[in-house]
Amino acid sequence: MIENNETSILRHAPCGIFITDINKNIIFWNNAMQEMSGIDSSEAINKNILFVKFYSINPVGKSLLDFSECFKGKKTKVAKTAFIENALHEQILVFINARFVTVNNELHLLVMVTDISREITCSTVSVAPLIVKEKEALQRIVGRDEKIHELYKMIEMAADSMANINISGESGTGKELVANAIHQLSARKNMPFVKVNCSALTETLLESELFGHVKGSFTGAYKDKIGKFEAAGGGSIFLDEIGEISPMIQVKLLRVIQEKVIERVGDNKQIKVDMRIITATNKNLRELVNKGLFREDLYYRLNVFPIQTPSLRERMNDLPLLSDFFIMKFNKLTGKHIKGITEDAYRILLNYNWPGNVRELENCIEHAFVICNKKLIDVYDLPKEIRMVDINKELGASIITPEIKIPLTSELDKQNSQFFFRFITKEQLENALVKYKYNRKETAKNLNISTVALWKKMKKYNFIN
Repeated sequence: MIENNETSILRHAPCGIFITDINKNIIFWNNAMQEMSGIDSSEAINKNILFVKFYSINPVGKSLLDFSECFKGKKTKVAKTAFIENALHEQILVFINARFVTVNNELHLLVMVTDISREITCSTVSVAPLIVKEKEALQRIVGRDEKIHELYKMIEMAADSMANINISGESGTGKELVANAIHQLSARKNMPFVKVNCSALTETLLESELFGHVKGSFTGAYKDKIGKFEAAGGGSIFLDEIGEISPMIQVKLLRVIQEKVIERVGDNKQIKVDMRIITATNKNLRELVNKGLFREDLYYRLNVFPIQTPSLRERMNDLPLLSDFFIMKFNKLTGKHIKGITEDAYRILLNYNWPGNVRELENCIEHAFVICNKKLIDVYDLPKEIRMVDINKELGASIITPEIKIPLTSELDKQNSQFFFRFITKEQLENALVKYKYNRKETAKNLNISTVALWKKMKKYNFIN
């Protein structure tokens, strides 16, 4: 490709850019692509596009990204998050925009690649373990982060054991999925897997639910009923929110563990039971023991093999993977054909704290499916509370409270400040201008944006005639 002013600008663009001809052979490779991939332009030119290893984000395995659809029609393009594998075989998270352009009646593919691994550390993300491909129960626990790999190992060790398992972790981290995987990978997989939410029932109802009752034992007991411990015979019982059970239920549960017998409510007959007990909680059982709210002897009986599920904040590497997983899920459920999430929307997701973890992310994507009528989920398709938390976090300190300024400690902070300036309100901008006495240069400097960007925003909000 002959160098001119336009290609010179592209060569020094801040994002990776490369161009192919109609045969998908690379004819242009800019400096940012060279830096990102570790591949010199002289080596890339004339190579087929498959020379650049882009991988789709999938729950398991690796699959090369297919750009061929870009050549099928004028409106067809690729816009999605993926991994690029560099010369050192490291995988870097990137956002790709690819579309065809016509120059001098010749068709070319223009690919723009933005490195977003600075927002989350993805350079060492590895492929999901081979065991996941073979074991369906583990495939439901989506992730590539090292913490998920460790979780897979813990699940396999737990499945091979008969020890009581206690799964702890924040709400929305997949504790029930872990319990189900342990059962499905164990020798008891062909027997019942019974689930009980201990926080959803009163003490009396929970006692009847777990141990069963005989006819006439209380008002409404019109016939004999077997409990969940009996129903789980030969299999596993999963007691969720175990930290919520009363002292009376704790005593009876301890006896079940120690003696493997139960008594139905209203009956003195002892019934032998055989089931594996798996418990879960989002509370710190050790603290409950110290406060006298949970029996210490029961704690040790249940906590023989503890498993901790990581929060989403601890494995933000997996956010793009999980997002794509839920997009595929809701595409199937709704019949829509949403292909991904825009880069701006991803930045919102990456900056959010996710107190509700993976469950909250799933709800966020489902919300976006209700609103989105395009191929890509954009910023305003996301729930308002997620957008507003992010905007307030980035802009509130310096604009809403004039005396406080955002500390720009890194290049990433500067980029985020510029990004969130897009969403500044008229009132917030006016506060900033008042603070710096309408001095555009000082206002722009302290907001870390250009004077041109400030001028355009002032014009938009009619601060300039």
